[in-house]
Amino acid sequence: MKRRSLPAQLRWVSIGVALLIWAGLALAGDPATQPSPELKALERKVSLKLAHLRDEGPTDPGLRAQLHDAQQLDMDAEKALAAGDYNTAEDKLVKANAVLGRIGM
Repeated sequence: MKRRSLPAQLRWVSIGVALLIWAGLALAGDPATQPSPELKALERKVSLKLAHLRDEGPTDPGLRAQLHDAQQLDMDAEKALAAGDYNTAEDKLVKANAVLGRIGM
């Protein structure tokens, strides 16, 4: 078996280390491509309000229609978050929160 020279071994070791670092960064995610803490907090706030309203089960048709609108906006925001479109997600969550505010939440 032919023995590799030291420079060839170092090259393979450095390639391996670089691949491990790259894989670690890919798994951790780039902070610039993560939703902001404010967006995460808004998403949590809207979700909690929606859960509370679903538990109450409003009987007024007007409230139910507004609840449906807020739920639709929340679902659209979830899809945008999953796609990494944080501006659209924030816009949808702000609108959903406004609808919930009009309901009294």
